[in-house]
Amino acid sequence: MKKIYNILFVLGVPVVFMVFTSGILHHDGSVGGKTGSPGDMGANCTGCHSGSPAMNQELWIHSSELASTGYQPGHTYDVVVTATDANANKFGFEATAEDNAGNKVGAFTSDGSGLNQTINSNTAITHTANGNVPTAGTSTEWNFTWTAPATNVGEITMYTAINAANGNGSTSGDQVHLSQFSFSVSTVGVNKNQNEESFRVFPVPSTGLINVSDIINSTDTKVSVMNLMGQVVFQNELSESSNKIDLSNLEKGVYFIRIGKSTQRIILN
Repeated sequence: MKKIYNILFVLGVPVVFMVFTSGILHHDGSVGGKTGSPGDMGANCTGCHSGSPAMNQELWIHSSELASTGYQPGHTYDVVVTATDANANKFGFEATAEDNAGNKVGAFTSDGSGLNQTINSNTAITHTANGNVPTAGTSTEWNFTWTAPATNVGEITMYTAINAANGNGSTSGDQVHLSQFSFSVSTVGVNKNQNEESFRVFPVPSTGLINVSDIINSTDTKVSVMNLMGQVVFQNELSESSNKIDLSNLEKGVYFIRIGKSTQRIILN
C-alpha cells in the first residue's frame, strides 16, 4: 500500500508543476467574471493572484474607431488590449463591455490567432494557453473584434483586467492592472465610411521613423505619443513640409499617437 501511495504522489507532481509553472493560475484563460466591471461586481484577477493592489491604467483597452466616432448598432469594430510590466514573465487578461446599468452588451470575436478566446456566450474574451507569453520584451497585446448591440443602448464602457505574472511558479507577487474606456452611439451618418480615421500612420510596425498623412482636420498639428502607462513620451508639431516624426530613441514596444481627438496604436520594433 505504501508503494502505491508513493507512485500516486510521483504521478501527481507533474500535474501540480504544469498548473503553477506559468505563474498564472488559469494559464489557459479566465474563468469569467473577472474584469473589474460593475456587472462583474468589481471582481478581478486579485481574487486568485496575490500581490500589489490593482493599478488603473489608461488606454490598455482601446479601439481607435470607437474612440473617434462611437458605435453604430450592429457594426463590428477592432479592439486591442495591450500591457507592459517590467517584472512580468507571463500575462493574462479578460475583457467585457457593459451599458451604464452593468448589463453585458455586444459580442466579442477572437481574431483567429490562437492567442485569445471568447467566454460567457461571447460577452467576454480572454487569453489562451498560447496567448500568455509576452509578444515584445515585457509587453504584450491581444487583438479581437466586438460587434455592437443591435439597438442604441446609450453609453457603453469596455473593461479589462490584466494579470502580469512574475513567473515565480506560484500566484503570489503578481501585479494586476485595470483599464476601461467609454464611448457613445455614433453621430456619424449611416452613409459615411466608418473605417475613416482622422489621420493615418505608417509603417506599422516601425523601427522608429513614422509618417503621418491624411489628417482630416488641417488645424490639428500637435502630435503626442504616449506609452502604455499613459505617459507622454514625445510631442512635436507637424508642418506642411514634413509630416515625419522620429521615435527611434524610444524603447521597443506599443505606443499610442494622438492628433486632435483621435488616437491610434503603433508598434516599435
